Amino acid sequence: MDAGGYGLQIMLEGMLRSVEEVEDELSKQGPARPAAQATLDLPEEGWGYCTEFLIEGEDLDVEGIRDEIESLGNSVLVVGDAELVKVHVHTDDPSRVITLAARYGRLDRLNVGDMSIQHRRIRDEGAAPEAPEPAEPAELRSNGVGLVAVVAGPGLVEIFRGLGVDEIVEGGQTMNPSTQDMLLAVERLPYQHVLLLPNNKNVVLAASQVGDLTGKSLEVLPTHTMPQGIAAVVAFHPERSLEENAAAMREAAAHVQTIEVTHAVRDTRSDGLNVHKGDVIAVINDRLEHAGKEYNAVVGAALSGIGAADYELVTIYRGQQATDSQAERLSDSIRGTFPDLEVEVQSGGQEHYPFILSVE
Repeated sequence: MDAGGYGLQIMLEGMLRSVEEVEDELSKQGPARPAAQATLDLPEEGWGYCTEFLIEGEDLDVEGIRDEIESLGNSVLVVGDAELVKVHVHTDDPSRVITLAARYGRLDRLNVGDMSIQHRRIRDEGAAPEAPEPAEPAELRSNGVGLVAVVAGPGLVEIFRGLGVDEIVEGGQTMNPSTQDMLLAVERLPYQHVLLLPNNKNVVLAASQVGDLTGKSLEVLPTHTMPQGIAAVVAFHPERSLEENAAAMREAAAHVQTIEVTHAVRDTRSDGLNVHKGDVIAVINDRLEHAGKEYNAVVGAALSGIGAADYELVTIYRGQQATDSQAERLSDSIRGTFPDLEVEVQSGGQEHYPFILSVE
């Protein structure tokens, strides 16, 4: 083993040892205090390690990296370009993942977390108590840019964190966060320069008011959907200025098509489209466009309507109301209709929308 490989081995051993020490410390603590809610039925084993990092290099093969990472775990997200790739994966062997990735380029923002610790704590304590608001950092960093995003759904929260978002404000459809919620998140960051992504058209107005209440340099990117927010974060580069990142992220968000799939709550008619209560409906970029009885047919019509054959990638974010088998049937249907499209399925966990699709 050469010096570089040995150094990587030492780093990995140290990271995994620190995770084990945290787990040991948790086991030494006394019985957990009474849970706030009924004990959750969560399995003891099999959560693995949440592994996240950036790869910096030249002529990076994003699809090749994705294919290799997918063979080593699940909940895989590999996005980026020829110079910067962001990786998120759940795996039982993080050292193998990181060693593989190091062949492609320099690794940065490396983070490995034992998910069994988090889920064991949730199982033992029930719903986590509301944490007190941290105090504002004593010293702000004049260089660098912080990221704040409004996100709905545990799977989507994990994706945004894995892509490097510093502060998450949970909220979305029917549970919009207040201006104060977003202001507190901005103030918690140790950065003088901050980018805020509302990721919902109903949150944009409240987000736009944060700039009047903070002394920091703030850019609000008016992202209307979760896929727009993800595309924007993928375009973020830690070495760019606030203005450079804002421009690149706006452009990236503008190139994403979003299809939100849900059920009609009442009979209606919109732009000549008759919709009956309970119908599956597809909202494309905030506009109701298609309705029907089955997910596959409605999504297929929506994809045809936006000219999906001219795109490269469809990512399906499965919500709480959809099952794995429904997501599998939907992805198979899309592949059958659009054989040249790459189709991925991610667990989003969002409410109200069984499926959200990102087309890019």
